[in-house]
Amino acid sequence: MADFKVTQIDDDFDFANLPWWDVVIIGAGPAGLAASLTTAHRALTTLVIEAKDLPGGQPQFLYGDKNIVDVPGFPDGISGQELSDRTYRQATDAHVQFRFNEELTAIEDTDQEVEGDVLKKVVTSNGNYLCRKVILACGLLHYPRRLPVLDDLESDAVHYRSPRIKDYEGSTVIVVGGGDSALDAAVMALQRGARVEVIIRKEPSGKADTLNHVLELGGTVHTSASITEATMNVGVISAMLDNGSTIECQHAIVQIGFLSAKDTFLGLGLTLNDGGAVAIDPYFETSRRGIFAVGDVHGDIKLIAVAWAEGIQAAIHAFREITSPFWLNEKRLHDNKLSLIAERLSAAAMQKRK
Repeated sequence: MADFKVTQIDDDFDFANLPWWDVVIIGAGPAGLAASLTTAHRALTTLVIEAKDLPGGQPQFLYGDKNIVDVPGFPDGISGQELSDRTYRQATDAHVQFRFNEELTAIEDTDQEVEGDVLKKVVTSNGNYLCRKVILACGLLHYPRRLPVLDDLESDAVHYRSPRIKDYEGSTVIVVGGGDSALDAAVMALQRGARVEVIIRKEPSGKADTLNHVLELGGTVHTSASITEATMNVGVISAMLDNGSTIECQHAIVQIGFLSAKDTFLGLGLTLNDGGAVAIDPYFETSRRGIFAVGDVHGDIKLIAVAWAEGIQAAIHAFREITSPFWLNEKRLHDNKLSLIAERLSAAAMQKRK
């Protein structure tokens, strides 16, 4: 039996004058988009706040051109960009509202109540929004690590994600980094006619098969090497390495990891687990009531399908909390009773064996 029936929000609904939102979701990656679809299809007013300028999260920004083959329903694979575009279109069709280029700064409790829910105020770099529930789906990784020596060039030829250039014929590309994302970027550039030089500070950490593919396609890999100085002249970057060599290139792709969001989570007053991720209960709720967390913010299995599933589950729990006040508390009490009974039976069994 379905737990809901799809209820469409009217096309002429006045979102601009909402005093508060049912749900505010932080992050427009796979988990956030799936959560937004689920709440909007249950006629909850839903706002998604995204720090970047596009929806899609990691599939969009790290694998936009890569053919992703482990997503169910796409036997021939699908690119990160197409998958992101499809899901975003589905969300906007359901009247999910979006705010891009806004970064979360705080989630504050207020003294306002709506049907038993104490409203929260989501504060961003551009404004603030009142809501009944918050779903964190912003991932553990916020922004790519910058490389100051290249940043100082202030050039559009320095990229922190694989640029969507269809033809690199005649160009030289340096790729900085030795992880999977860097090696994937190197393969993509090589397949599009570039001469590629991969610069790795220590040793490669990406998949051995991908590294071999880079070499098979003619790429050059510099290990134990770093860029110490860079200059720009008439569209050409000259990168000097600490081994004394200089590489001239038309494009530089930097893939050296991401900054942790741990400080952001601590600033929100959330309990973290030993690994620095957000701690949640079985219903995806954090240590702060009314704030849920899904996807990479807490999970160990970082797959699109898992992010979708968690976004949907958290959205359903938020929906039930809104439509059936105290539902989650009653469910917790029920589960705790079952757990206590199981513990007592286990203890009695152990005692009997003695």
